[in-house]
Amino acid sequence: GVMGLVYACTCVLAYGAYGSEVAGFLPDSMPPGHAKRLVGLLLALHTAVAYMVAAQPLHRSIHASLLAEPGGGARAALCWLCVSSGVLLLSIVLATAVPFFSDLQSLLGSLAGAPMMFGFPALFYLRACRAHGLALSWFDAAACHFLLYLLTPTLVVLGTLSSMRSIAHSWEVALAADAAAQAQPAYLR
Repeated sequence: GVMGLVYACTCVLAYGAYGSEVAGFLPDSMPPGHAKRLVGLLLALHTAVAYMVAAQPLHRSIHASLLAEPGGGARAALCWLCVSSGVLLLSIVLATAVPFFSDLQSLLGSLAGAPMMFGFPALFYLRACRAHGLALSWFDAAACHFLLYLLTPTLVVLGTLSSMRSIAHSWEVALAADAAAQAQPAYLR
């Protein structure tokens, strides 16, 4: 709804302003200045809030599996602190260890996006109809089978291949830049 419209407008404005030169991480396309710093601050706040909201169920699940007895107390609080800090630390390490974040986003999107948008809804619809004993029209059955058995695998395979090519290219560029920097005399570095 509203967020889709906001994202669509952001993409249209970015491509309108920068064309094909728009960076994979949109704020990198902005010129240095106050606006870019404000965007960085707002993005940091958004990430912090999103992490707190999204991580709570994961923390709770890990915490519940580590503590056999329910309840509060100092032991439970210490366990919660260790779990939440550990997950945060692991998240930071993973996020900073990946040298080409936009390529990682592309790979994750290609592996998960098509199944979530096309495959799972068709699968769930087919299973719900079967569970409730409802007959499918030929069009519904054909559309679900097209989405599930043709479109989803095709998009996953092609998207993953494209992402892997992009990752390989990014590594080649990074290694070439590193080799060029090492080839310079020490006094020029």
